[in-house]
Amino acid sequence: MEPSPQTNLFELQVDATAQSYLRDTARWARFLSLAGFVFCGLFVLFAIVALTLLAGLFNTMGTSPASGGMGPAPIAVVCIGIAALNFFPNLYLYNFAGRMRLALQNNDQDHLNTAFRNIRALLRFVGVLMIIAVGLFVLIFLLLLITAGRVSS
Repeated sequence: MEPSPQTNLFELQVDATAQSYLRDTARWARFLSLAGFVFCGLFVLFAIVALTLLAGLFNTMGTSPASGGMGPAPIAVVCIGIAALNFFPNLYLYNFAGRMRLALQNNDQDHLNTAFRNIRALLRFVGVLMIIAVGLFVLIFLLLLITAGRVSS
């Protein structure tokens, strides 16, 4: 007798050991996501400080955007950008932790699938960021080589 396409010969089971590992993983994921949210908040707070307090410091040092110097606004924009880039991975990680905890408590397949969907989204997000970062590093390296070649000629 041949198995029908709907039957899976190798159905995975979440045994007690896997449940223990997943429960521990969910705890650490929740801790790391909450710490990540705190750091996102600190980056936004630093951006606000950069816009208010550092503006006076830059002016007393004679460094202002009008004189060709860099003001506090670019620093604030970079900090807010970093906070935004870090918010989404932390959100995916937090959602993974919550759904995994519910899946294990209630033996709920839908929550388990949602938990894994969130961890997949996290890994995709980080993977795309990694590809972008490697691309930028290669581009900067090539620009440095071109510049060094022009200077030495």
